[in-house]
Formats: sequence, C-alpha cells, structure tokens
Amino acid sequence: MGKTPASIIRRGAHGILDWVRASNGVHDSASLEDTPLNLRFFRISRLKPYPFEVVSWLGLLTVVIFLRSHDLRIDWTTVDYLVLPFIPIMGKIFCLGIVMQMVLSRVTGQSLKTYLKTIFSARWIALTVRLLIVVLIFNYNYFWLKVCVPLVNFRLWDEAYWKLDIWLHFGYSPSVLLVELFTGTGLAGWVDSWYQLWHYTTLFAVAFFVSAASPRIRRPFILSCVLIWTVGAWLYVATPALGPIYVYQETWTELISEMPSARNSQVALWNNYQKMIAGRTGGLRQFNPTQGIAAMPSLHVGFHWLLMLWIRRQVRPLYMPAVVAVGLTFLGSIVTGWHYAVDGYVGIVLAQLAFWISLRTETSRRTETGQTKALDNNLQTSTS
Repeated sequence: MGKTPASIIRRGAHGILDWVRASNGVHDSASLEDTPLNLRFFRISRLKPYPFEVVSWLGLLTVVIFLRSHDLRIDWTTVDYLVLPFIPIMGKIFCLGIVMQMVLSRVTGQSLKTYLKTIFSARWIALTVRLLIVVLIFNYNYFWLKVCVPLVNFRLWDEAYWKLDIWLHFGYSPSVLLVELFTGTGLAGWVDSWYQLWHYTTLFAVAFFVSAASPRIRRPFILSCVLIWTVGAWLYVATPALGPIYVYQETWTELISEMPSARNSQVALWNNYQKMIAGRTGGLRQFNPTQGIAAMPSLHVGFHWLLMLWIRRQVRPLYMPAVVAVGLTFLGSIVTGWHYAVDGYVGIVLAQLAFWISLRTETSRRTETGQTKALDNNLQTSTS
C-alpha cells in the first residue's frame, strides 16, 4: 500500500516525539505505536521543562508585565536590539567551551572520543539549544530591568548603604580607607585592569561549564546563573543605588585619574543614566539598554563567588586561583567606586543561595526521575 498523507504525518510526529524523548533521557527500543496507551501518556507527561526553564520563563513574563504596567514599551524591538545580537556570541561561547573541555580531557587522560560522542548526541544538542534559549531570556530580563530602574523607582538608597558600611566596619568607611591606601601607590591601575577583565574571566568559566558532557553539571549550573541574575536584577529595582563614585565623588578626586578604564566606563554609564532620567518626563531617545547603573547587589563579586563554588566542586586544581579572583574583584569593586562593601556581601550571600538551591533542586529532580524510571519498568513488566 502507498503512503497516505495521514500516515506520513503520523510517522513524522512519532519521529519528532522520539527525538524529544531522547533529548530528555527517555529511551525505548519499542515504537510509540507498540506502547500501551497508559504508558504512552505516562511517558509524554515526563517531557516537562527543567527548573532553569521555569524560572527564566516566569521571569520573562514578570518583567514584561511589570514594565508594561509602568507604561514602558516592551515589544519586538527590545528583542531585536538585545537578544538577536547575542545569539552568535552564545554560539562562540559554546564552541570555546567545547575546546576547553577537549583540552581538559587530554590533560586529565580522559577519553576524548567519549566526550565527542556525547556532544554529537541528540540529547546533548537538545539540552544545548534549551540552555541557549534560557541564557538569552535571562540576559534580556536582566538588562531591561536594570536600565529601567530610574523609570520605575525614583528613590535612592546610597546614603543608607554608605552609613551601613561605616556601621558594619566599626565606624570606618571601607571606601575611604581603601582609597587612601591606594592613592599614589600605582596599584590602583592594576586593580582597574583586573576589574575590566571580569567579563573575560566569567566568559571562559561559563563556556566551560555549559559545555560539560554531563547534564548533571550543565542543568544546575545554568539554574544557579538564572537565579543570581534574576534575583539580583529585582534587588536593583527594590533598593536602587548609584554607587559611591557617583554620590561621593570627592572621595575619588585624586585616585580616579589612576583608573582610566573605570573612569571612562563610569562616564559612559552616567551619560546613559541621564537619558533614562530625561525619559521620566518625555520619550526615551538613543539610550543603551546594556549601560544601566545599579550598585546593590554587586553581581561582579557575587558571580565570581558562584563560579568559585562551581570550580571547587568540579575543577579542584583551579579552586585557589578562583578564591584569589573573588578577593581581587571584591577589592576592585570598592577601590574603583562602583560599589559599597555591603553590595559585595549581599552578592556573595545571593550566590551562595543560588548554588545551594540549584543543587538541591536538581538532586530532587534526579530522585524523582529515578522513581519515575522504576515505575516505568513496573508498567512495562505489567504490560508484557
């Protein structure tokens, strides 16, 4: 008999479903047509989103509703401006990560062939696509929330954070103390250079972890990233602060000239901030959504802390360099004037919580999956 359109569509649907099931770790030698009806629907019910997808999509929905409720236009233009340009960047990150994983396999004596076989599997590729989508979503959420802070919350908490810093440090301001220590030493330039390297250090670390062979590394890692950047952005909205360099400029009068990278970035962000302020009474024109100003919490410090935790768990030999990186980033956040010390403390707490939650969530999910597989086996036995 010839193939009818209905049979072609049915076979195509079965093929797609089999591929999706494989991407979620569901494997079966029997075809869908040979599967009992109750077992078929049971397996389809297992094709549910991962926790990192739930958090990111809920975050997107919340951001859109929140910003629209403040009469801010959130439409396809915002996606075109902030999401589409990141797609090729993310592709390069994944390629970089694959190269790093291959090098690690060679150095540690692990099977390179096994890793290559894994990354060309449907399951690994499908998870990679899902990771890419989620990274684009939480980047979108983060940047638009951050840049729109002056349009949705006019109050600034800088004075409160400055006083809290002094109270926490026994009557001394860490900002004033460190500025006085670094002025005239020539060390400020080195700190400034390190702080500018933050993007590259985090880029390499993210590339490495998202390109791991095991989903038990990739899924909790990206969930922790989604949590810290999502919650951090909402804290920007809840307790806005510009940072000491903008509010207490006199403290950095002498030292700022020794940190050209920080000074140039601070001027660019301030100019963009003024455009956002002007948007309170008129239309927004020619602003950059990636140049928002927000001090609390310090996600520079927080994210480096999070990466340090993952490195300690997965790449022990690099743990001490990661500890040093956190210390230098925390120091740089204060010396350059971007942050109050308390910003870094809150960033660290947020990172620690994101790490714990991601591990517990994925552990619970694996336990649930194990129970599901046991039930699956029982169903197959009962139907045989």
